[in-house]
Amino acid sequence: MRTFLRRAAVTATCLGALGGAVVGTAAPAMAASCNTTTKSIDDRGYTGPWPDNWTMKATMCSYRSGSYIYSYAKLSWDRPASYGNAPHLIFDAAKFRVALKKSISGATDPVRYRRDFGIEGRLEDGDGSYTTPTIRHAISRYALGDGAWKLNWNNDGDGYKTYRVTASPRV
Repeated sequence: MRTFLRRAAVTATCLGALGGAVVGTAAPAMAASCNTTTKSIDDRGYTGPWPDNWTMKATMCSYRSGSYIYSYAKLSWDRPASYGNAPHLIFDAAKFRVALKKSISGATDPVRYRRDFGIEGRLEDGDGSYTTPTIRHAISRYALGDGAWKLNWNNDGDGYKTYRVTASPRV
C-alpha cells in the first residue's frame, strides 16, 4: 500500500510541474495594431462669425486571436472655443461606426461586421474622449478594423455626413 501512495504522490507532483510548465510557456497576448487620424471638421449648421471647427481624433486598433479579429476605436475631440462650456443642440444625431473588413489585395475590402456607437450626448456635453467597446468577428486570413464619424449636424438639413478615418493595419 505504501508503494501505491508513493507512486500517486510522485505522479501528482510530476503532473503539477508539467501543468505549471504549460501555463508558464503560454504565448503572450497580441498587442493591438493602430492607426490615428486627426481631422478639423466644420460645424455645418453654423454660419456665424465665430470659429466653429471641431478637432476630431480617432485611433483605430485591431488584433487577432485565433480565427477572430477584434477592433475598437479610441476617440477624442475638442469643441470650438466659441461654444463655451454650455451644452448646445449641435447635432440631430451622432455616432461612430466600427467595421471589421476582410483584407483583399487589389480589391475593395468587404465589410464582414459593423456596429454603430451613439456619441451625440458625449460630443454635445464636451466630454472630450470615448473608447468604443471591442467588437469581434471570425475572419480567415488577413483583416482590418475601419471606422467613420457619422455626424448629423443640427440646422443643416442634410442628414448624416460621413468623415472616414484611417483603418488599422491589417492583422
